[in-house]
Amino acid sequence: MRGKQTIWRPHKAARRMAGWLLVAGLLTACSPRLNWREVPAAGAPLKFLLPCDPLSAQRQLELAQGLDLGPVRMSMTGCDADYATFALSHFLLPQRERAGEVLAAWQAVVMGQLGQAGPAESGLQRLQLKGDGPFLPKGALNLPQSLRLSFEGVGPQGWKLTAHAVWFAQMETDGVRLYHAVIYGDKPRAAAASTFFEGLQLQ
Repeated sequence: MRGKQTIWRPHKAARRMAGWLLVAGLLTACSPRLNWREVPAAGAPLKFLLPCDPLSAQRQLELAQGLDLGPVRMSMTGCDADYATFALSHFLLPQRERAGEVLAAWQAVVMGQLGQAGPAESGLQRLQLKGDGPFLPKGALNLPQSLRLSFEGVGPQGWKLTAHAVWFAQMETDGVRLYHAVIYGDKPRAAAASTFFEGLQLQ
């Protein structure tokens, strides 16, 4: 490629919003096109589509202050492609009755990071795109907090970011598993978001 081009590194914002390292490489201006393939979610009964080779990691972390959950063991699988980060996170919550409450807190954490001061501040804008609203893949719990949202704001590194995100839950023997799938990019990616979210298949 010729000439000087800006190198955008979306994965750094995504890592900070998740609070831990997912991807070690740098995304360059020669990012590959989307090449969708089905992959399993590590440690969860779910298959989904990613447009690039997946990387996975786990870490103990505090989801949000005030929940009184203690650290949760979060798993994440994702990758960078076409100037965007695609990621799926999940963890098992033993207290089934708290599924809706914890999903709502998880949404507030993600949106608060992108809004810098929280969803109520001008730093975050809800986009209200087609498909936003209740999100209930087959096998998911019917919870008011099971949602698909699109929003834009400024990430911790000062970059403008657009996000397409879903949150949902699935009952398991030992509790309820909570999921969050998201695309972070430099602009809205409605077609990619539809492919990504429609490919989420609970087993």
